[in-house]
Amino acid sequence: MDIRSFQPIERAEIGTTVNRPVLVLSVTDVYKNGKQSYVKISMRDGFSEFTVNMFKTSKAELAGKGVIKYAVCDVFIDVTDYKGSKSMLVQDIFPTKAEGISADDFVKLPPVDRELMFNEITDILNSAADDMNGEFTPLSALAVKLLSDNKESFMSSSAAVSVHHNFLGGLIYHTYRMVKAADKISDVYTNLDRELLVSAAAIHDIGKLWEYETHRLGDADYTPTGILFGHAFMGASLVKSKGGEKPYHPEKVKLLRHMILSHHGALEWGAVVLPAIPEAFALHYIDNLDAKLNIVETAYETMDNGTVSANKPFGLDGRVYKPKY
Repeated sequence: MDIRSFQPIERAEIGTTVNRPVLVLSVTDVYKNGKQSYVKISMRDGFSEFTVNMFKTSKAELAGKGVIKYAVCDVFIDVTDYKGSKSMLVQDIFPTKAEGISADDFVKLPPVDRELMFNEITDILNSAADDMNGEFTPLSALAVKLLSDNKESFMSSSAAVSVHHNFLGGLIYHTYRMVKAADKISDVYTNLDRELLVSAAAIHDIGKLWEYETHRLGDADYTPTGILFGHAFMGASLVKSKGGEKPYHPEKVKLLRHMILSHHGALEWGAVVLPAIPEAFALHYIDNLDAKLNIVETAYETMDNGTVSANKPFGLDGRVYKPKY
């Protein structure tokens, strides 16, 4: 069954009742005055994730019906007006009776084949290789090695817990677009070191392989290591430890580490240091551009043509408009 053939729940109009399958992500009891009052049910409809309240029940009661984490359920949601805003309330939910549908049907994947993306990333890295007239091992070879050594997790990892590219394979898709952009932008800004920029684009987020634990359905959680150190520090540390295994140009290794540590662009955005070379500035803006565009793309999935988003998408400063065409 094609889950995306159903209309996104977020498009449901006030005064209607939604009836469709969803994937349950969590069920949480909410207490008031020390007593269980209602439950919050987080779910995924194949387009986005959201949380809807349900009254006159409890987590235990729903579990008795089979409504538990990662269960595929049919849900009935009333869409009403509450103080001028759309409000949704679950009226009933139970394990789906439809055949041929599983949790895997709700997994969001990149729009490009992951093996194809990996091969194109490595092709660009190899084409940018610079051995400095035979004196050094190309820096891009280090990036290829780090990606190849961690290929399986790199191809399946989410790029975030929330905000952007937070889906199965989100990290490789984010990296793929950044590497292609870095390669193209080097044709325009010819003073940039192409090898350094595409290498940094390829592994700028490699520390996320240890910062997050990505589950088989694409949702991710922070690991204890991720909380303690963060992906920028771990990525730069990995480059430092592996950068001495072959005769890579020591200056380029140092600059690559700097770019990983500074790619967030500002200290308040999580950068360890501020960008200090042209390639570091370019990397930050390519990274920010791809993140922002993915946020808009995700918002568009639940919007009709010719409409403005109901709210500001998380991560953006304003609402977005989807053109009529």
